[in-house]
Amino acid sequence: MDTITVAHFINPFLPLTQNWIYHQLRFNTACRNIVLCQTLENADQFPFENVFPAFPQKNLRARLSMYSARLRAQYFAGHYRTVIQREKPQVLHGHFSWESWRNIGLIKETRLPLITTFYGLDVNKLSRKRIWKKRYASLFAIGDLFSVEGAYMAEALAAIGCPREKIRVVPIGVDIETLSRHRVLKTNQNINIMFVGLRREKKGAIYAAAAFARVAAKNPLCQMHIVGAGPLAGRVKKLLHREGVLRRCIFHGALPYASYCSLLGRMDIVMAPSVTAKNGDTEGGAPVVVIEAQAAGIPVVATNHCDIPNIVIDNETGLLCEERDAMGLAFNINRLVSNPQLREKMGNAAKVQAAQRFSIHRQVKELNRLYRSMI
Repeated sequence: MDTITVAHFINPFLPLTQNWIYHQLRFNTACRNIVLCQTLENADQFPFENVFPAFPQKNLRARLSMYSARLRAQYFAGHYRTVIQREKPQVLHGHFSWESWRNIGLIKETRLPLITTFYGLDVNKLSRKRIWKKRYASLFAIGDLFSVEGAYMAEALAAIGCPREKIRVVPIGVDIETLSRHRVLKTNQNINIMFVGLRREKKGAIYAAAAFARVAAKNPLCQMHIVGAGPLAGRVKKLLHREGVLRRCIFHGALPYASYCSLLGRMDIVMAPSVTAKNGDTEGGAPVVVIEAQAAGIPVVATNHCDIPNIVIDNETGLLCEERDAMGLAFNINRLVSNPQLREKMGNAAKVQAAQRFSIHRQVKELNRLYRSMI
């Protein structure tokens, strides 16, 4: 079977928080993948041979071009056109709807088949804006396939006008072998609880902090590890300080992926209290940390939000409560803190499920099937 070339629209390439996109490229050895981007980020963290940035350096010209792209909602097509003419891809893959839309002129020009992956923000928040409703109508007509990570997100995409026959569910895959390799046996009595996300309201940082404060008041061995950076850090620290538990919280900031995997491997519980933000922003599907935690054999305490209940099986691989319910989160964390046997049982069940459903090898196999179906 001939190897096909797929051109991926990703910009920038690549934020630390989008490591799952890198896995889709790195593990897909059945395709020749090339990346078309405007600028580069974290190149040392995400080395990839076939990356073609319009602006290798973030200079004034790059900033002016990106400013223009935001105003026009389209990139200048010259650089991408040249790469496509030279590299001759058979399929285009837009990661996030806005990346497909910003290249819509080029897509029409090349007449190459297009698959667009929606990841969350583009389903719920953008679809509320009148201008994006019009853009989506055009994109849904022009695009061949639209992929999402779960059934809830598929319904949300259909609700904003995407033809159901063009929607495909492709669960996000994770590097199970690496995550398993970082898992370590407990060497002390501390109960380590992880939360990821201080940039956006949808991650539920305030509810995570409030829940931990309740748990820590009764369990002196509990520690909270907070990963990420963003505007919510101040509010979270203030709440934890007011409750007298700030000294039992470690703020790790934004971590390279290897460091994140190492930290995750030492956790006993992962918290993912996602909520629908006031501006309509949601996870769309589910936070990738939920899948990674389960792949590492760690039980997850989360909310009934978007596709999370399709990934965390309540009372089997983790525990769920309603959104914005800090007391419910605390109750579920306490159940796991006080019962190490339950933690182990749920962690083992989570790892089995992750191996069956969320292997990166399984995801790239499904993507390749979709790519070939479009040619």
